[in-house]
Amino acid sequence: MKNALIIDDDKNILTTLEIYLEELGFSVQTAITGSEGVEKFIKQKPEMVFLDMKLPDLNGLEVLKKIMETDIPTNVIIITAYAAIDTAVKAIKQGAFEYLPKPFTPAQIDHLVGMVEKVRSLEAEIRSLKGIVQEGELTTRSRKMHALLNMARQVAETNAAILITGESGTGKGLLARLIHDWSSRAGKPFITVDCAVLQENLLESDLFGHKKGAFTGALQDKVGKLNLADGGSVFLDEISEMAPAIQAKFLRFLQYKEFERVGDPTNIRVDVRVITATNRNLEELVQIGAFRQDLLFRLNVVEIDLPPLRDRPEDIDILADQYLQRFSKLYKKPVQEISADVLQVFQHYSWPGNVRELVNVIERGTILCRGKQLLLADLPAHIVDCKIKNSSQSELQNLVELEKTHIQRVLASTTSMEEAARILGIDPATLWRKRKKYHLD
Repeated sequence: MKNALIIDDDKNILTTLEIYLEELGFSVQTAITGSEGVEKFIKQKPEMVFLDMKLPDLNGLEVLKKIMETDIPTNVIIITAYAAIDTAVKAIKQGAFEYLPKPFTPAQIDHLVGMVEKVRSLEAEIRSLKGIVQEGELTTRSRKMHALLNMARQVAETNAAILITGESGTGKGLLARLIHDWSSRAGKPFITVDCAVLQENLLESDLFGHKKGAFTGALQDKVGKLNLADGGSVFLDEISEMAPAIQAKFLRFLQYKEFERVGDPTNIRVDVRVITATNRNLEELVQIGAFRQDLLFRLNVVEIDLPPLRDRPEDIDILADQYLQRFSKLYKKPVQEISADVLQVFQHYSWPGNVRELVNVIERGTILCRGKQLLLADLPAHIVDCKIKNSSQSELQNLVELEKTHIQRVLASTTSMEEAARILGIDPATLWRKRKKYHLD
């Protein structure tokens, strides 16, 4: 069961929040002082903390600091009155997840919990992927990936807008975070906005903020994500899903580095680095009128196209082994290696879900495995079945196709023409001619 902690000396707030959270499936602990709250936090390690700014012994920022210093993963929601919005924003910049203005409604609690669960899911994926990001950032044998990472590190030093493209599951969010971490803005906020999750009016409010009374349900002023990211970076995932009206407003921000909250004509200026991502072809969306061409030009100063896992077959084995070691430790399982049959199946499978799918398959297999070796019986049936289908198709390939495929694999697994030629048993000049013949990079 999920755990939540409420730190507030207002009994009405405690009771109301406790009821809301229990209905959402939480086990709830409460504390009426900051000291009691910190003590219970360390003991219970809750996923969510609702923290009031005004407490009898400590102020909310002091409690937040103590919570952040524990390094226990959690999401802190600041409970604040309208007059303390500035303090709430300061708390967010010091590590709080979001603020909840008084009075609040069940719908607001439900929305916050949904946001936290989505972010925690993304953070879990990033933490899993970051296990690979230790030797040269992304462990990979792919020369194309090495080139992309070198380019990403180079452009990270600038303030240029970056568009990351690629299929779902290729690690676009991870790369965006790495670019921020490589930049001079690393110590500042990294704020994520998922354009596919919120409806048009909610996305506009989430991105730019709103003034109290701007629309039905706008009970208090709201600070937008662009404001929260001031000095740092904002990552807009699934930018292709942004509604045309918001596209126009966001284009103005990119041009002038200023924007207006919903319902407030006052211009707000911020210093924010913009990174966007999409798994769709934006140029095609421009052609059908679903995406602004001028906005695409502004976003696409530097494009980084992450290749799907099927185009990085040389990386599948090393990624699979690293995830296996991680999950066997996490679940305290004795499994230590992946059988040759499983590795062969992995090479035949097309991985439509990319690295994210590989992570899920290895996690599932680790949980189900009863011995020290991951076997075919531990894999989903559809992945095992693909070997039979692909094997029968490969038997129909002619020698030219087989040679092209083999040369492509060797080139992808080596770092120089000389090394590839030596493995293939031909001289570099012959390899150069065959690369040209088969149009290989």
